[in-house]
Amino acid sequence: MTYKLTGSPILKGEKNVTIVTIEKEEPGRYSYERVELPGNRTHDNEDVLVQAVLDFIRTELDPTSAIVKNQEQLAKTTEALERANQLMDGMQKVNLQNAQDIEDILARLEELEAQGETDQGEKEEADGAAPQATDTENQADEPAPAQPTTEQPVAEAPIQPAPAVEQPTESETEHEIPTPTSEASTSEDNGGSSNE
Repeated sequence: MTYKLTGSPILKGEKNVTIVTIEKEEPGRYSYERVELPGNRTHDNEDVLVQAVLDFIRTELDPTSAIVKNQEQLAKTTEALERANQLMDGMQKVNLQNAQDIEDILARLEELEAQGETDQGEKEEADGAAPQATDTENQADEPAPAQPTTEQPVAEAPIQPAPAVEQPTESETEHEIPTPTSEASTSEDNGGSSNE
């Protein structure tokens, strides 16, 4: 059996229904069906409108099959709703647990901050008393300046050349007795030996 749409769907605005007419072509016989479908169906294509009219007619002719079909659809919808409710319950439990965890973390954080303030106060008190003790401790801990010991010379004198190399100053030459040089001593020794 072949059905086709006859004419365009007509919208009745006051009832918010669309009037659709289909016709059945059989050799030697024509039948028409005119149905009011709920809502605005003027933009639906021909196949969708024909199927909607046929479903409406079947429901009128055999209400039990429509009831069974609706019950199946209701069962599917109920099952989907139950799954959605289970998911919502699970999410709600997770959210409650997260909220509890956040509260626990905030409480621990407050405790740590309170401990930190107490520790900071104790540290500041210790720091206020510690510098005096630390200064004296640092003075006691610092090594004393090197003291001369018997093992070390008191002061190392720079190595100076022998006095024979030094040039005497004028004041020294006036007061000192001249000493014979090595040439004079050798000549005196020679002269003394020759005299003997």
